Amino acid sequence: MDIKFGTGGFRGVIGDDFIKENIKKIAQAICNLANENNLKKEIIIGYDYRFLSSEASKWIAEVFIANNFKVNLCLTATPSPAIMYYVNKHSLDIGVMITASHNPYIFNGIKVFTTGGYDADVSFTNKLEKMINSEILVNDCIFEKQNNVKFVDGITDYVNNILSFVNVKNNNTKICFDNLNGVGILSIKPLLEKIGVKNTIILNENRDPLFRGLLPNPIEVNLNDLKRNVLENKCDFGFASDSDADRLGIIDEKGHYVSSNEILASLYYYLVKYKGLKGDIVKNCATSNLIDKVALKLGYKCHEVDVGFKNITSKMHEVDALIGGESSGGLTIRNYIHGKDTTFAFSLFLEMVTNLQKPVSEIIKEVYDFAEFHNYVVEDFISYCKEDEERIISYLNNIHPSFSEEIIEFTHLNRNYKFRFKDDKWMLIRLSGTEPVFRIFAEMSSEEEAKNNIEILRKFINGIK
Repeated sequence: MDIKFGTGGFRGVIGDDFIKENIKKIAQAICNLANENNLKKEIIIGYDYRFLSSEASKWIAEVFIANNFKVNLCLTATPSPAIMYYVNKHSLDIGVMITASHNPYIFNGIKVFTTGGYDADVSFTNKLEKMINSEILVNDCIFEKQNNVKFVDGITDYVNNILSFVNVKNNNTKICFDNLNGVGILSIKPLLEKIGVKNTIILNENRDPLFRGLLPNPIEVNLNDLKRNVLENKCDFGFASDSDADRLGIIDEKGHYVSSNEILASLYYYLVKYKGLKGDIVKNCATSNLIDKVALKLGYKCHEVDVGFKNITSKMHEVDALIGGESSGGLTIRNYIHGKDTTFAFSLFLEMVTNLQKPVSEIIKEVYDFAEFHNYVVEDFISYCKEDEERIISYLNNIHPSFSEEIIEFTHLNRNYKFRFKDDKWMLIRLSGTEPVFRIFAEMSSEEEAKNNIEILRKFINGIK
């Protein structure tokens, strides 16, 4: 089976695709590509709490040592954004993170970061794929016999850098954090201590590579524990992180889920209206038009790009945007790292709540009222077999479903198929870059209307398979 890099790097089933042989091939290909491009022969390697993450970090280190690279290896498990920060701060050209992010526990994977701490672009990963899937000679050594590995603290400087961006006015806020058994706790806990937030409840703090049988993704369906604790303990809000700490989920004081669209819109609104910062916003094509409306009312522009955070940061750099984010729960701002970050996004959200001194539900309502926009976004997915993919794509390119609304625009961008209707309504179907599923997004005037049109699309796709 060929090794593929999607929007979130390489991900494979442990014991199937994610095996020592493949991991070492990937490491060697990175070395070869670094040499071809005269990149700095130094690397930072991080890893999360998943099965084989720590072991894989050493397997990768062995290859880089054998290829005469200086190797920096994190002392402990570390959030993905901390590795991006390390690459940028230390002027490295290569960073590697062992994680499968929000995927189920049977998966693990590898993210590659390049100069500036950016996600490796498509050109880079395409070259990697060609090298990996050809006859590649792996240079190797034995980790235990090496003394040229530098073990580094990947967290302290990273947390201190976040603190330089935020200004929390009071520390009396009562919050609940659901760690979802990931590595977020390793940066969240010291950050809360340094800010001085003492009234905190922490859930699922321990390492559990099985994630209690749940998907380690801070979407609403996985946050029932958090909802219950926020209500029972009368918290000001609750938040959660995915397994490698780059996605954020929020629960308001009433136990209601605050969507990623609402998080992004409210933070942009806060930064411009209340802090006086300036600049456009960037979103991906699966993100609510609420973002567009907020930007327009603030006197700025919303730029839409393909899914994949590398596309967001690239556009942010191009237009000097203030903030960028996506519907899956990640965001960043100008002059911060070039990737999504749970710890940073939470810190900024905490600053907003403490400075405005309003309940989270009221802040979100204020944003909707300001935008004069009240459509609903519903997300779903359809699993598929790989052999059906080409046939489904062919249909989507030539035949469109009969939705309840007239299609006024159809766009096809890479793995995305977007249908636009009047009154800022739209639907998107996209091939996941990390799993064999079609992700479906619908923004309509009501939740019922969105679900009805998703069902139309589901029947259409299932009829093709």
